[in-house]
Amino acid sequence: MGMSTGGNKGGVQSEINVTPLIDVLLVLLIIFLVVMPIMMKMETLEIPRKIDDNTETVSQDTVLLTVKVKPSGDLMFVDGDKDPVQMPAADLLRTLRPKLEAAVARAQDRVVFVEFEEACNWGQVVSTMDSIRSLASDVNHDEVKVALKLKEDPKPQ
Repeated sequence: MGMSTGGNKGGVQSEINVTPLIDVLLVLLIIFLVVMPIMMKMETLEIPRKIDDNTETVSQDTVLLTVKVKPSGDLMFVDGDKDPVQMPAADLLRTLRPKLEAAVARAQDRVVFVEFEEACNWGQVVSTMDSIRSLASDVNHDEVKVALKLKEDPKPQ
């Protein structure tokens, strides 16, 4: 079906048949289109709504703990009304585990707030949150709710 111009009718043709190449490329394109949604992993992020302190209160069955990340790498652990305890990051899980297991025994919800100072490295904050979530025994690590505590912007005057 090809048309060639030239005077050499009985010689060897040097045209490339690109039909098999296009067929292979179309098959690869279809394979990538089918596999791409499977390969993409999505992490859902639930952002809690802002709680109005005047109208809403936290349930009595909830254990609230706060971990404050400092730029030096140390952490400040606050357990309710008790005095804050400063500790290295390596001791955080050892301190949190008994408190969270005690809450499980009493069938209480567990919420750990992670607070950070301005000069903190963001990777340090995220790794602290990940290590706290690793204390949960379920597959999705949803047993222990970990929330990032953000600073409020100063109100304009």
